[in-house]
Order: sequence, then C-alpha cells, then structure tokens
Amino acid sequence: MRSSIRARILLASLAIVSIALTFNTALNYKIASDFNRDSIHANLDAILAGHEAGIEDWVRTRTQMIASLGTAVLSDDPGPALRQVAAAGGFTNVFVGYPSKIARFADPSHVPADFDPTERPWYRDPARTGRPVVTSPYINAGTGEPVVAFAVPIFHAGELKAVVAGIVAIDTVVANISAIHPTPASFGMLVNRSGNIVAYGDRKRMLRPLTELVPTLTTERLVAAAARENTGPFRATIAGRSKLFAVRTVPGTDWLALVALDESEATAGMHSLLMASIVALAVLVAIAAAIIGAVTRIAFRRLSVVRDAMESIGSGAGDLTQRLPDKGIDEVAQIAKSFNVFVGKLNDVMRRVCDTSESVRHAAVEIATGNHDLSRRTESAAASLQQTAASMEQITATVTQSADAARQATGTSTAAMEAASRGGTVIAEVVSTMVEIEMASGKMREIITVIDGIAFQTNILALNAAVEAARAGEGGRGFAVVAGEVRSLAQRSAQAAKEIKTLIDSNVSRVSSGAGLVRTAGSTMDEIMGSVSNVMTIVDEIANAADEQSRGVVEVNRAVTHLDEMVQQNAALVEESAAAASALQGQATELANTVGQFRIE
Repeated sequence: MRSSIRARILLASLAIVSIALTFNTALNYKIASDFNRDSIHANLDAILAGHEAGIEDWVRTRTQMIASLGTAVLSDDPGPALRQVAAAGGFTNVFVGYPSKIARFADPSHVPADFDPTERPWYRDPARTGRPVVTSPYINAGTGEPVVAFAVPIFHAGELKAVVAGIVAIDTVVANISAIHPTPASFGMLVNRSGNIVAYGDRKRMLRPLTELVPTLTTERLVAAAARENTGPFRATIAGRSKLFAVRTVPGTDWLALVALDESEATAGMHSLLMASIVALAVLVAIAAAIIGAVTRIAFRRLSVVRDAMESIGSGAGDLTQRLPDKGIDEVAQIAKSFNVFVGKLNDVMRRVCDTSESVRHAAVEIATGNHDLSRRTESAAASLQQTAASMEQITATVTQSADAARQATGTSTAAMEAASRGGTVIAEVVSTMVEIEMASGKMREIITVIDGIAFQTNILALNAAVEAARAGEGGRGFAVVAGEVRSLAQRSAQAAKEIKTLIDSNVSRVSSGAGLVRTAGSTMDEIMGSVSNVMTIVDEIANAADEQSRGVVEVNRAVTHLDEMVQQNAALVEESAAAASALQGQATELANTVGQFRIE
C-alpha cells in the first residue's frame, strides 16, 4: 500500500497538513505560554508589592511611634509617655536606655535590678549607626511569641542622649505573609539576610535556617535575586515540587519577602490548552485524510485500469502483441499510448535480439571448440618446454663444473709458476755460491803454491846448512842434525802442499763441472717457468671461456624458464578463455532460450 503513488501522495499531503497544524499549534502554545509566563511574573510582582507595602507600612508606623518619644524620654518622668505609646502601638513593652546605664520601662516588671541597657543589642546597634534599627526576630521568653524590637537613637546637639525601643509581636506580619496563597500549593515567606525564616505559615520553621526547607536557597542567591527585581522569578524544588520564587527587599529592615508559586498549578491552564490543541490537531488530520483519500481515489481510478492491463501483459508469458486501451485525452490515455509505442519498439528490438542471439550462440560454439584445441596444443608445448628446461639445467650444472675445474687448474698453474720461480731463484743462488767456491779454490791454490815455494826454499836452505855443517866438522854436527830435520820438514811440507794442490785442483774441476750443471739447471728452470706461464695463460683462457659459457648457459636457462612461465601463463589463459567460451556458449544458449519466451509479431 505504501509503495503506490496514491498512498505516497496521501501520506505526503497528510504530512504537510500535520506539519502545518503542528507548527500552528506549537506557535499558539508558545505565544500563550509566553503570555502566561508574563502574567505569572506580573501577578507575583503585584502580590509581592502589595504585601511588601503592608509590611513596610507596619514597620514605618512602629518606628515613627518609637521616634515620637524623643522629647518625652529626655524629661524627668518618661513613664506615662512610654505606656501611652505601648498601648497605642500594641507594643509588649516600651523602654528607654541612657548612656548612664539607667533604663526606664513602660512595664518594669520582670526587669532584673542590675539591668544594663548599654550592653543590649537594641541599644548598641542604634548607638553605633546613629539610625533607627529593627532587630532580628526572637522568641519572647514571657509569651513564647516571635517579636522584634524597634530602636531609635535620640541625639541632642550631636550627642547621644538615649535609645528608645519597643518590643512588638510580629503576628500581624505572620498573618500578612500566611495570607499569600496565589494557588493552593503556593505560599509566602519572610526571611532576614542571615538566612533565617522570619514569617512562614508553619510556625515550627520560624527562626530556622531557610536552607533546611530549601537547600538551594542560600542568602547570597536571595540577595542577588532581590537586586534584580525585574528579571523574573527563579526555580527551586520543595518536597519534590517545582516552585517559582520572587524576592523583594523590605525597606527599613534586613528582611526579604518571598512568594513561592507552584509551577504545576500555575501552568495547569497551559497543559489543558496543550491537550485540547493536540486533540484538535488529531481531529483535523483525520478529516484531511478522509478528504484527500476521496480526491485521490477518484483521480487514480483510470490509472488502476491501466495498471491492471499492464499486469495482464506482464503475466502473459512475454506476449508483446498485446496493447493497452488508449482512448481519452487525460494523462492515463497518454501513458497508455506511450506504453503501446514502447511495446512496439520492444517487439522490434526483441526480434533483432533473437536473431543476434542465435548467431552469438553459433560463434560461441566455434570459439569454444577452437579454444579447447589451442589449450591441448599449448599444454603439449608447455610439457616439451619443461623437458627442455630440465635439460638446460643439467647443461648449466655441467658447464658450471667445467668452469670450477678450469678455475682450480688456474690456481694450480699459478702455484706451479710460483714454485718454479722460487726454484730459479735458489739455482741462481747456488750458481753464485759455486762461483765463489771456485774463486776461493783459486786463492787456495795460490796459497799452496806459495807454501810449496817456501818449502822448496826451506829445503835448499836446509841443504846449504847441511853442507856448511859438514864443512864445519865436529862443531857443526848439531847444526847439521837440525838442518836435516828442517830439510825433512820442508820435504814433507812440499809433499803435503802437492797433495793439497791436487785435491784443490780436483775440487775446482768438480766445482766448475757443478757450476755448469747448475747453470744448465737454471736454463732448464727458465724454460719450465716459460712453459708453466704458457700453460697458465691457456688455463686462464679456458677458465674465462668456461665462465662465459656458464653465463651464456645461465642466460639461456633463464630465457627458457621465462619462456616456460609464459607458456604456462598462456596455457592458463587458454584454459580461462576456453572456460569463458564455454560460459559464453551457455549464456548465449540461455539468452536464446530467454528471448524465445517472448511472443513477437
């Protein structure tokens, strides 16, 4: 129901009417509420003003009566005047205190003999301020009633002569305050600036702190509210009920007059007005709903006919040969004509779609067949490429091993070259040593030759000595023996020198032969070093070639791996394409079947 146009129009119209009536009701209530609030404020101000004026007049009258005793109390006998004022003003007692601590009373009974007026608050406060004073209320010990004292200082020539005071019950004030009842649950109250209740309907709470009754009503709040007389009342809760409080100061005293108006009673009329407005709103909305429903039902009757005809076409198994009745010139007839044109165009479109869907189905079958063949060939190519990749991996491993062996051969050749170089150095040192030995042997030969010459000369000298000894005869016999021994030693020295020379010559010959062999070994070592160098160069070339082959094979292997991945991806794409072609074939068949459900011209 809510989805129909008629229902939405009806709901929208009711919403507009409801919003308009609600706004009007709220506006009227707001205006009435503001007026009621202003009336409450005015009534509270009027009530406070009236009772405040009465209390102020009561205070002013008593103060004036006490002040009228200014001349009488300075006489020798002020008693008659005190009693007269006490009787006229309803005072419990009237008395006067002098700076000399003497006191006179209208009723001196119950006054102690040592009574000192200058120590009493009613005397000290006026004497200090120089103005009349109304004391805070207190309970009279004799009567048990709350009373206040009015005290007036008497000056003469600028000097304090006396203080006159009168005690009076505040029953009149209490009665005045208790009479404040704007509504049954509302009340009046009088408090002082110390926060104590001066006058209240419940006498048990008199002279008790106001915060015991209303914890939120502090003295500071009351004084601040009294200073803002025209700002309206403020709210506070007493015993669970909301109250509107208005406050005024009482001139000539430290009292504050309060009126507590029960908010629910004060706004009861507004609540009744609100409920009546809500009931009226509901009735008006119901009437508007009935009127709008009747109007829309008539307007949408022909549209319902068109809807029924369209439902008949929609439930007729896709029969596009049916047409809606389009007689008339209203919007419904225009909708029917437009729908008939749309169905005609849809009939042409469905005919073309039917032809195209059949062509798409045949093409999808061919694509699916081709994709399946391509998928098989791609899978075969992928398998062959995988075998090639495995072979390339083996070749890569073999080439890598060859490169490693070539690098090891290079290292071995380098070590051999270094060893041959060290051998050449050693042989060169041996050749140098052999040359030095040969030179030393030559020097030794020369030394032996010198020794041999010395031995020969010694032998000649010994021979000459022997000849000379023989010539000398018997005296030269000893010398001849010595010469013989010297000759014998010279001969042995010559023989030893010859043997040493022979040995040295033999050693020199052998050293020369060894030096030649060493030189030959050095030449051979040089040839070996050259050959090792050539071998090392060749091995380096082999190692470099093996490294290049290894890198080339790695690149080929990487290319084959990449090609294998591409082939695998192509195979996956071909499979996906085959699956898509199969899906397309199925969808084309489904499209052909779906289009075939329509009945076209």
